[in-house]
Amino acid sequence: MNEEDLRRIRIAAADKEAAAFELDHASLTLEEAVVEALRHGEHPALIAEAADLPEPEVVGLSGAPAGVKEFQPE
Repeated sequence: MNEEDLRRIRIAAADKEAAAFELDHASLTLEEAVVEALRHGEHPALIAEAADLPEPEVVGLSGAPAGVKEFQPE
């Protein structure tokens, strides 16, 4: 394999790693925003629609047990 091929492979691998980091960061930021909205008393169905997430996943982020359909803010 020539040096140019190796260079392109290394750059592509580094780009893939950077994209994975950005995706992880975006996912964490979204999760934090969802949890904060739940703390503010927003309804999980509205959050789910805005975040393009299934409502059970939003409820799961609230810390409520699985199967709970309605989040009750403290």
